[in-house]
Amino acid sequence: MSSPPHKNIALVGAGGIGTRILRALVATKQANVIVITRAATAKSLPPDLSSVPIIEADYTDVSALTALLKSHNVEIVVSTLSTAPGLKAQYPLADAAKASGTVKLFVPSEWGLASEGAKHRGEDNAFGIKDGFAEHLKTIGLPYTRFYNIFNGSLDYETNNSVNVLGKGETPFTVTSEEDIGGFVAHVLTSLPSDSPHLQNKSLRMEGERFTMHDLARIYNQPLVLIPEGNEVPAKTAGEAGFKTLLQIEADAGRASTGWDRLTKTELGNAGEANKLWEGHVWQTVEDIVKAK
Repeated sequence: MSSPPHKNIALVGAGGIGTRILRALVATKQANVIVITRAATAKSLPPDLSSVPIIEADYTDVSALTALLKSHNVEIVVSTLSTAPGLKAQYPLADAAKASGTVKLFVPSEWGLASEGAKHRGEDNAFGIKDGFAEHLKTIGLPYTRFYNIFNGSLDYETNNSVNVLGKGETPFTVTSEEDIGGFVAHVLTSLPSDSPHLQNKSLRMEGERFTMHDLARIYNQPLVLIPEGNEVPAKTAGEAGFKTLLQIEADAGRASTGWDRLTKTELGNAGEANKLWEGHVWQTVEDIVKAK
């Protein structure tokens, strides 16, 4: 049986999760990947990825982006942009992808909790921005795949040698290793055709495992410290504290599950349903990662 043809994929942004996805794409040997960034001179990739072309581009210049995607015959655009300005920069990227005539699938920057329904509910936050962008992709008729997951690296266990918890810490939530996230994305994008019904206009909800903050304290053999309501989770920086506090608020309310629906405010019970697309894969657990350290 002949191997599937190589796919031309453009990765926009190459931070933490972007680098994981990039490494996994390269490892499949089924993708020709370019990295598009706003400042190529300020961006360097790890040594094992040094052969991947980095191309500087103005995210606001639709004509130039269109020409870039067309010249590289890009079939799939994967966005890993973060922060509100980065998420909003996806609009001209999507318009350029549509205009290129070569792009068949756009992967918007989700990489976290499910955002569907946030725009309809009027959420003025990152979830609302992400959900609004998905609506834009629908409007311009550009097929998309949304990936939902929660990084195990987002959990708090390093500060003050304890597991710091907002709320009771008894609500189960989704957690997936960054390596598995990258591997899953690379696997489905290269093994399935871009027009596959498993990809086109779908939300893929992955889940490495499901546990509580109490489980985390047991795994790390660290004391569990309850943080008073209204306080932030201790962290190394203010930004990190804000992020981890938000994540724990979501987790305590049950929203840190890839099966959560923001529109109905209910657990759909389909967390990890996309795992079946990576048949035979054994998903890493936090315990696996701890033992490997």
